[in-house]
Amino acid sequence: MTAPSHCIKCNKELPPGALFCAYCGTKQDAPQTEAERTLIDVSVDASEAQTLVATPQDHPSTVDTLDVAPYPIPSSSEKKQPPPQLAKMLPPGGVLPAGTVIGRHYVLEEKIGEGGMGVVYRAFDRVMERSVAIKLLHANLLGEQGIRRRFLREGRLMSTLNHPNIVQVYDLLEEQRILALVMEFVEGITLTEHLKQWGGQLPYAEILNLLVPVLDAMEEAHNQGIIHRDLKPDNILLQHTATRMFPKIADFGLAKIIEGTSYTVSGALLGTCMYMSPEQIKNKLSLDQRADIYSLGITLYQLCAGRCPFQDTNHFALMMAHVQQEPVPPSRLRDDLPEALEALILEALVKEPDERLSSCLEFRERLEAAIPHTEPPPTPEPVQATLPPVLAQADGSEMVLIPSGDFLMGPKRRKIYLDAFYLDRHPVTNKQFRTFMEVTGYRPSDASSRRFLSHWSNGKIPRGQENHPVVFVSWHDARAYATWAGKALPTEAQWEKAARGLDGRKFPWGREAPDAKRANFGRSARGSLPVGSHELGVSPFGLHDMAGNVWEWCDDVDDPEFYRRGPTHNPRNVMRDGQTRYVLRGGSWMYDAQSLRTTTRKGYEPHYRLEDVGFRCVRYPTQVNASSRQADPGLQASTSEEATASSNNKTH
Repeated sequence: MTAPSHCIKCNKELPPGALFCAYCGTKQDAPQTEAERTLIDVSVDASEAQTLVATPQDHPSTVDTLDVAPYPIPSSSEKKQPPPQLAKMLPPGGVLPAGTVIGRHYVLEEKIGEGGMGVVYRAFDRVMERSVAIKLLHANLLGEQGIRRRFLREGRLMSTLNHPNIVQVYDLLEEQRILALVMEFVEGITLTEHLKQWGGQLPYAEILNLLVPVLDAMEEAHNQGIIHRDLKPDNILLQHTATRMFPKIADFGLAKIIEGTSYTVSGALLGTCMYMSPEQIKNKLSLDQRADIYSLGITLYQLCAGRCPFQDTNHFALMMAHVQQEPVPPSRLRDDLPEALEALILEALVKEPDERLSSCLEFRERLEAAIPHTEPPPTPEPVQATLPPVLAQADGSEMVLIPSGDFLMGPKRRKIYLDAFYLDRHPVTNKQFRTFMEVTGYRPSDASSRRFLSHWSNGKIPRGQENHPVVFVSWHDARAYATWAGKALPTEAQWEKAARGLDGRKFPWGREAPDAKRANFGRSARGSLPVGSHELGVSPFGLHDMAGNVWEWCDDVDDPEFYRRGPTHNPRNVMRDGQTRYVLRGGSWMYDAQSLRTTTRKGYEPHYRLEDVGFRCVRYPTQVNASSRQADPGLQASTSEEATASSNNKTH
């Protein structure tokens, strides 16, 4: 499709295919023929079993097909629909029909959103058997200089973010006519929509409940050196759980990807301009976390006052207001606004970054102090009776629910509170890791990559070791697998609670001295054993191999002081730098009985790949509510009888 050569409003000349005017921001809604609006070109009986695979073409006028069953196949009584095909170029405003397969195994189901950057589809991942969201960048952007390079760079960076309040990026699709992000599918509404439901101003307790997790997530991203650049209520998704709304931040890095393209001055940016920091408008070469803090200050102003501090239909005037004008004090728009809260908002909106709040941690602490103490406490965790005790996952793992509550952590037996989570019953196996590599093509390229899976011969698992824990994997390798599986690496506290139970035991099975019936240690087996080989060594929650066999990577940075004196509520050490060492727990077949204690810990740099180091994964209940289970067939709840049988294996 070719858009009008001149804007339908201001008559300025536009580049071919422009969806928005680069001068006035008007969307170009020029009429299209039926042939232009649809991407279906030919009529073929569905029984011919042809589905499109969007791959680079030697001859763009042709379409490749695979001889696999179409998804879905209509019955003979249904109206026959021709199979989907891609036009030469995906047109802005065009909609790919349901059933289109891209990236070889992502089946598009329906369009769920559109903006100046691209179109968002709900899709089904046939390998992982889960719903995903796929954001396809508009075809106009594909011709912009440097867009593919920035897309790959920023996309890889986004995929390293793994936080329960950040929408996960699972995969990147880069093909001749496609740039797309494959992301976690979040069923819910945006913060913008939620604000409208409240008539413009949120109760203070609601503001606290929604913004505190967002600030926690942004603090972690900033600690990793990642700036969002486009924080606004439209990019904060609210996922419904049993008793509350759970915020998730979306679209990390997209503003950086399109930086310098014609779309950075289009009407699609008008909403972004309402939250843009002065230093972004001045086009400084380098931004830091304070740009995001300014955007969060605008958001907090809006949640309290019901409107943004600067409003104009002209994007240039709006941007100049951020640079030159002082905001109207929000107390003029909400009489009961606490003084401390107003002071916090105005400090977040200071024009000069050096005079602004310096971190999201400080922002959070000030916000919690400013909200009136008469407000009700935050909504508790989802009712655990609604959560299945055991989950069977599409990657072949089985996950066990570890309930929320206190446990005794460390040699000093500090009382620590953790929210509920699911943890793999066994470490990830060679077989599971091979599937991950086959599907994603994952291969590390760091300086230590020669040791990657060095126990495999010519890329093949040693005979008889399919169910042994995978080893010779770095922290980065383990996290890549977890991200692909829609999971994460466990925090050190999560790992210890799962191994130790609620009574502070010395070993996962109790106080009895270790022996060959309970764990693989002391080089007695001269290597790893198949996972689940020691029934007498299970933890109180029915998890295997929490002592011996292989050490396991955790998500936390290794800091003994943090372990001894850190927070008592969901502790998670993510202060990372180039010299960081990450926590290993559980002991291994190479170490003596001392390593099997539930408090034993050590750390290695993340690039290490060792013959006795593997990992297991965690998943959060907010991803497993009723709507998620329906959307993700890969999550299968085991029966209560199976869960009971597993728990009966534990020994005290």
